[in-house]
Amino acid sequence: MLKKLIINNFAIINKLQIDFHAGMTALTGETGAGKSIIIDALGLLVGSRSSIDFIRTGQEQLNVQGLFEVKSSSPIFAILDEYGISHEDNQIIIKREINRKGRNVCRINNELVKTNVLRQVGRFLVEIHGQNQQQELLNEDNHINILDRFADDKFQADLAKYQIMFNEYLEKRSRLRTIQKNSQNLVQRIDMLKFQIEEIDSAKVIAGEDDKLEDEKNQLSNFEKISSSLQESYRGLSENNIGVVDALGNVRDQLEDIMDYDKSYKELYDSINGAYYQLQDNAATISDQLENLDFDENRLDNIQKRLITLDGLKKKYGPTLNEVIEFGKNAHHELSEIDIDDNTEKKLEKELIDLQNKLISLGKELSKQRHKTATALEKSINHQLKDLYMPNAKFGVSFESSADESLSANGIDQIRFDLKTNVGEDFKPLVKVASGGELSRVILAFEAIIAEKMNVETIVFDEIDTGVSGRVAQAIGDKIYKVSQFLQVLCITHLPQVAAMSDRQFEIEKETVKDKTETKVSLLNDLQRIEAISLMLAGTKVTDLTRKHAQELLELAQGEQKRLD
Repeated sequence: MLKKLIINNFAIINKLQIDFHAGMTALTGETGAGKSIIIDALGLLVGSRSSIDFIRTGQEQLNVQGLFEVKSSSPIFAILDEYGISHEDNQIIIKREINRKGRNVCRINNELVKTNVLRQVGRFLVEIHGQNQQQELLNEDNHINILDRFADDKFQADLAKYQIMFNEYLEKRSRLRTIQKNSQNLVQRIDMLKFQIEEIDSAKVIAGEDDKLEDEKNQLSNFEKISSSLQESYRGLSENNIGVVDALGNVRDQLEDIMDYDKSYKELYDSINGAYYQLQDNAATISDQLENLDFDENRLDNIQKRLITLDGLKKKYGPTLNEVIEFGKNAHHELSEIDIDDNTEKKLEKELIDLQNKLISLGKELSKQRHKTATALEKSINHQLKDLYMPNAKFGVSFESSADESLSANGIDQIRFDLKTNVGEDFKPLVKVASGGELSRVILAFEAIIAEKMNVETIVFDEIDTGVSGRVAQAIGDKIYKVSQFLQVLCITHLPQVAAMSDRQFEIEKETVKDKTETKVSLLNDLQRIEAISLMLAGTKVTDLTRKHAQELLELAQGEQKRLD
């Protein structure tokens, strides 16, 4: 569960630290005070998309930190082990920092991680439900995924097997269509690749070869100048008795005779002696180079021809020989992918038919399992709807099988959630008949069913009670409290009945500090809760009678909690 949340420079939040506990926590306050901003910050911690627009005006960066206490059986620890992230005491610390340059830094237990790793961990930490979930429920394409969440482990394994097979089917079908539609283009492409490969392979290109040949060409092209310069250099150093080496040797001998008379003479001798031997070495090196110097007119001609060949390849396939070599490798790879024999098309067609038959067979098995899941889900949802004061409502799941040629990633089923809200009416698509309040209750019914088997630690309800009031509001408060017996629940609400059912209540307010708006969060004591719920009941003006009603509402809520416990 979430133990601590620290937020800095996020929207209208300057600095905020909130300590959370197990059970049900209500976040209340005026619209725009920052309740949803707190949930958005929590969303960042579990991998939601970042934006520099979140950064507080006048600041360069925001940062959010969260301390989570996780059950030892959580799948999170396997993920942490996979990425080499240390953990102990079943605690996880997540930090996320975003600056105005777009830099996004994520850390888990002080280890830098990518956002996708944060999402993998986050999906087992927090699940946020609000307006997005209403949109998900209003999109019929999502209904099959929602239904599948309630299926057992065998179904999940079969679905994963089906999807692997389906992806293979799509790849083969795509390849077959490419072959069928572009056979002529493929032939031309194959011919081009073969020509390019032959041209590059026959040249036997070696990386860096052109630079070495250029150096050799420069030597051969300037043979006379190099030879003349080396000869003059050697004569200057060693020939006759006027060579620099002999002259320096005479100086060295003179200094050797007097070096014992003064320290400075000894230093001069050592310096001249070193230079003497260095020049001797240089003279020997020049002599060796003169002996090895050789002019081969044919070699120069061959080098020039080879450089012309290499330059031609570089103009065609890349500005450097390394790129020419890489081009050749890529051409080999591409040719191996598309170079097909006459039987490839027929082979693919047969493989596709076999795969399609297997997919249909497995899809039918998945459909049978889905029907069982749907029956159980209908029963459970309808039971929950009665608790939520929709006694005449009936929830249903309708099936329609896809045509064989319309296999989908989820099988052969097309799923739609239906609802009838009154006796005597027919089932109609949920998206067409449910009001906002009814959708809120249907979502809550879903959550109540899966609360016990969810792998998350914390669930957030962001104004899920919109559009309801009266006894329905009380029923929603009861249902959310029931969920909190299995999971930590954070609930943003404007309903006094729901707030009263919470174990703890935070009041979120806006205040102006030095001409800037800031969000302030306070944990309410018993008297403060009476005042806050009075304001939720009365609107603007709180009276003694309102306070009395608020106190009564809190006392009734305590009774409800005991009954539900």
